[in-house]
Amino acid sequence: MDCLKQDEPQARFGRAVFDAVPLAAFMVDGDVRILEFNAAAEAFLGFAPRASLRRRGGEVFHCVHAGPNGCGKSKACQNCLIRTSVKAAINGKDIRRKFGQVELRGSRGAVPVSLLVTASLLPDTQTPQVLLILENVAETVRLCKRHAGA
Repeated sequence: MDCLKQDEPQARFGRAVFDAVPLAAFMVDGDVRILEFNAAAEAFLGFAPRASLRRRGGEVFHCVHAGPNGCGKSKACQNCLIRTSVKAAINGKDIRRKFGQVELRGSRGAVPVSLLVTASLLPDTQTPQVLLILENVAETVRLCKRHAGA
C-alpha cells in the first residue's frame, strides 16, 4: 500500500501499472479489509469509493451474508470464494482465476454473480497483504448457457 502513495518515480510507476489493470483490483488484508484499489475498481465500488477503505469486502460489495455481524461472521463466510482465496494466498497458495459465485444484494434482492477471482500475496509488507482481482463474468456465463440451450 505504501508503495502506491509515495510521491517518488517508482511509486508513481507502481500506481500507473496498478491503475492500468482493466479489472477491479484491490489490496486487502487477511480479513479482506480493503486497503487500496485501482481505477477500474472505482466503478465496482459505486458512489463513494474512498469510503470503502478499511472496510471488509463483503460489506463493501453488498454480500447477502454480511449481515448484522458483518463480513466474515456468518456460516456461509467459511466457504466464501473471495475470503477463501485471500486466505489461501496468505498461506502461500496463489489463486489464479478461480471460478465461483457470490450472492450480492441488488435492488430486487439477492443476485448471484459469477466471478473469476485471483489472489496473490504481496511481498515485503509488514502485515500480510493480498492483491485481489475480481472479474465479473456473469454476462459471459449467461451467454454460454443461452448458446448451449439453443
